[in-house]
Amino acid sequence: MAELIFLDLEWNTTFYRNKSGERVPFHELIEVAAMKVSQEAGAMLDSFHSYIHPKASRKLESRTYRLLPYEREELRSLLAEAPGFLDLGPEFLHWCGPNPVFVEWGNNDVEVLLQNFEYHRLSFDEGWKCEYFDLQYIYQKLVEGDLGCQPSLEKAVTELELEMELDFHSAWNDTYYTVLVYQAMLDRFENMALFHRPPKQKGLPPLWEKELGVHDTRWACKNQKEVCSPCCPLCGEPISAGRWIRTTPTEQVLRGKCKEHRRLYLAVTVTREGSQWAGKAAIYKEAGPIAERYRKAMRKIQGNERRCGRGKSEEAAG
Repeated sequence: MAELIFLDLEWNTTFYRNKSGERVPFHELIEVAAMKVSQEAGAMLDSFHSYIHPKASRKLESRTYRLLPYEREELRSLLAEAPGFLDLGPEFLHWCGPNPVFVEWGNNDVEVLLQNFEYHRLSFDEGWKCEYFDLQYIYQKLVEGDLGCQPSLEKAVTELELEMELDFHSAWNDTYYTVLVYQAMLDRFENMALFHRPPKQKGLPPLWEKELGVHDTRWACKNQKEVCSPCCPLCGEPISAGRWIRTTPTEQVLRGKCKEHRRLYLAVTVTREGSQWAGKAAIYKEAGPIAERYRKAMRKIQGNERRCGRGKSEEAAG
């Protein structure tokens, strides 16, 4: 990992209806900025910057105008003359290369970038895979030593006494400032290495977990034997299968029983890797928030089924 891509995005939040008819938010990109930087020296090697003409948004939200350092007419003009994401997305992907390593201030930009590819139905090259680091978290750990309050990029630039010649909340300017913070941290910490934020852990760890590999569709990983015919990790006996419940867009949970160890939860989670999905399975005895999400989703399904049943009974009676 000799080359890093520092990334910052600006977007406008709009809404659209998915296949189920639900009104869901979509963060449509309107500006992308990135800089390729040497990991060891922090030297800037190359850059990419473009505004993006929005297609899903009928208008820019007032919040978008408030956040960005542009006058309304200026921003409208920049976006009107910009390419659409259908043209810009593949160009940016080619510039990034086959296995980019992104660095961002926070942990939202890469996710929003991938959502825009998905929304516009743009595919990734076979084998494409990205990794990303949150410099904000690394700064909290190394410089501030406090994870209680997430510092803004402007606060970090001020604390490090870096020159502030540009406005904040522009994708290009914020990318530049993020690189400056990284360079300052390289100077301050000898042999500094990037590291990931540890996953949030609530409740007890799983009794068993396994990576299920990468698949073409979201839930293809559930076809594996360990998921189709789960066994209790404590005694090896089969778990009586319950009902699979989709608790989040990337999580499905099955509640089953072992004769000896009683109730167990099997959770399958997936993450997007380019055009494919990587799966992971885990079995819990004390599932904590996973169990709560399962119960909440089950109550909702049962309520819908009861209402549907009453409607059919009334039709039959009528």
